[in-house]
Amino acid sequence: MVVEDQNTNPDAEFKAPEWINTTLIQKALKKSEEHLKVQDISVKMATTPGENFSSSIYRVTVELSNGESRSFVVKGPPPGQTLREATLELDIFRREGFLLSDVIPQIEAMLEEAAPGQFPPLAARCPLYDREYLVMQDLATAGFKMADRKRGLDLKHGLLALRSLARYHAGTHAVLRRKPEIADRLPSMWLKPHPATTAFVEGGVQMAADACRLWPGYEEYATLLDEFKTIAMETFLEVYTPKPDEFTVIVHSDFWVNNMMFRYDEDNPEPKGHRMVDFQGSTVGSPTLDLLYFLSTSVTEEVSADNEDLLIREYHRTLDETLRLLKLEAPPLPELLRALSAHGPFALMGCLTVIPLVRAQRAADLEAGVAGDASALAYLYEDAAVRRWLQRLLPEYKRRGWLPRPDA
Repeated sequence: MVVEDQNTNPDAEFKAPEWINTTLIQKALKKSEEHLKVQDISVKMATTPGENFSSSIYRVTVELSNGESRSFVVKGPPPGQTLREATLELDIFRREGFLLSDVIPQIEAMLEEAAPGQFPPLAARCPLYDREYLVMQDLATAGFKMADRKRGLDLKHGLLALRSLARYHAGTHAVLRRKPEIADRLPSMWLKPHPATTAFVEGGVQMAADACRLWPGYEEYATLLDEFKTIAMETFLEVYTPKPDEFTVIVHSDFWVNNMMFRYDEDNPEPKGHRMVDFQGSTVGSPTLDLLYFLSTSVTEEVSADNEDLLIREYHRTLDETLRLLKLEAPPLPELLRALSAHGPFALMGCLTVIPLVRAQRAADLEAGVAGDASALAYLYEDAAVRRWLQRLLPEYKRRGWLPRPDA
């Protein structure tokens, strides 16, 4: 077995995990190409430090006995002890594997039956998964790549991403109508949050409050965030809990720029294809959670300021169109807008905790941030781009009523 390194230092020694071996890959191949035999594999890191926070991601090139090759992406626990324990306790790999190998193929089959040849796949194939790993199709071999998280998505990328999200939401709503027991396999992580989750959320609120104290004119927001910290986890549990008669889907729960890939034609910057990745936190809830999270974390500042209404309307148009094909109904646009307003504090979470990870120039040491040190990621909030985002969004979210107070 050959191992290669794809870290920032190409000469650094890289040791592939022993569990990524020919036996594992042969087992994955048996799901679809049982007649092929694995001769050898080479393993390298598929992401650079700071690009993925909940897992370690490897690219495995496979040499086959017939002279052909295949490429897989393999996900396993992250290296830090706190994050590793959290990912295994939350069972995120089996959750994502279930979505990729069971639920999403059902959605794609329904869409194909309703409109043959009209809809592309939503995500990668996953031939094998267990408690500590996933083996997936390598989307890079089909020309897909990640966008620049620090720059954010322009309008064309944002529209394409939300059309894909709307089709996914429509399909999951249909699947839940047919098989409501699927919800039992996707309990919300917020119902019994892991200590690492609580540390991440409350630490993010605290560091944002501390940053506001240093910005002239933003002292008011420091006080508001100090108060909000005392109800942050309660608030997020509230927005994640489906209400009676609420339109529900399987929410991705982490739909931001790093958890999607785009395909382009040669020498053309306009995206032609989109795939969703990282379904590790998926659960049943309002589709507005994904929509708010995306809008608050993943588009450029210009798109966020000027095109939010257009993006929401295009999402709703696609949701309505897709559900009609499936003989179902989407909530009217005014109802969706009311739900967005009601779930607005979820956008606040994206603003306070994810934007610093996304926009800052320095990579984030998330292991330190979830290990109980509330100031471990404070340097991210000093970044100029992060400061611009927070200084623009906090007043807007206050105006919309998305910054709740304990006595409200």
